[in-house]
Amino acid sequence: MEAFKQLVGRSTPNAAAASAAAEQDSNSSTGSQSFDESSSKTGGGKITTETTRDGSGGDVYAEHAVKRTGTWVGAVFNIMCISIGTGTMNLPSVVKRCGWFGVILFVAMAVIGWYVGVLFRRAMYSRRGRRLSSFAIVTREAFGPWGFWFATAITYLYCCGTVISWIIVSGTQITRLLGFAGVDLDDRISMTIIAIVMWIPFTLLKTLGEITVSSVFGVVTAMFTVIVLGVVSIQHKYTATYHAPGYDSAPTHRFIIGEGIPSALASISFMYAGAVAFPHIEGNMRKATQFGWMLFLSNTLVCGAYLVSAVSGYYAFGNQTLSPILNNMPNMAVVNAATILIIIHVIFAAPVMLVSANLELELALGVM
Repeated sequence: MEAFKQLVGRSTPNAAAASAAAEQDSNSSTGSQSFDESSSKTGGGKITTETTRDGSGGDVYAEHAVKRTGTWVGAVFNIMCISIGTGTMNLPSVVKRCGWFGVILFVAMAVIGWYVGVLFRRAMYSRRGRRLSSFAIVTREAFGPWGFWFATAITYLYCCGTVISWIIVSGTQITRLLGFAGVDLDDRISMTIIAIVMWIPFTLLKTLGEITVSSVFGVVTAMFTVIVLGVVSIQHKYTATYHAPGYDSAPTHRFIIGEGIPSALASISFMYAGAVAFPHIEGNMRKATQFGWMLFLSNTLVCGAYLVSAVSGYYAFGNQTLSPILNNMPNMAVVNAATILIIIHVIFAAPVMLVSANLELELALGVM
């Protein structure tokens, strides 16, 4: 940990210089850039950063070329797409575990997630004339080869594990929807179909810049689902006469449930755990210095979507909240439509996670 602190602590002047160099790709094709830093945390002085070009407008800082073709808007959509997924339907039950205190946890973790991203970006530019292009490479600089391979394994497991969880949830929801129509389809078949459908865009789209259009559609479907879940929850809130099976009274609410805070905090932290994709999202931005406030905006929007789902669900169903929240809702066309859209959303979100994992693996194997 001390090694990482040192890595981040001495990165500020280099980050400014390397970021400025990154933004020159739209203005020049070859050459070097010199940057003067009059003051910084580690002292003033002149920093010279050599920047070469790979022939396609990309900046070569480290092991591979960075092709900066995206905008901050596309970066926002990419982050929102991988953050707002099927887990949104489970957020009311997270608040049920810890009470209304969960709202504070959602906001706190959004701020912490943003600051982690800012620190991580500083670490990415902590070497003069180089951009540490992935989570694993930053870890290697701080902890050596063992840290590199550990981070590579964790990144791959996280990205693939997230997609697998999406496949499982989407597959079970498809089976549930078909059951309403009288079609009996095994969950495993549904999951296989979802996996194949996710695989198609992943094989066609190889960079996050190419996936931005997919992310836009994914975010639109996710936000529609969040709004539908929020409105339907409030419209069909439980009362003393209308409540979940197994209960004989209206739902109750608590401000804080101490024993549920650890598990709730773990779930909420996971909802903001898209940091493994940050290097590739930042590397695609045409103006890299916009990353900090872009991430703040992204986390603000994501947190807002989370709160709409979590607050409305817990307000409506209280201690009778089920997971996913769909199990509390009546069989309505609009609810089923929202379910279909969230399934479509994860199909479009999966390529963002898979491409990030693929880029990390290619870097680790030296094929980029």
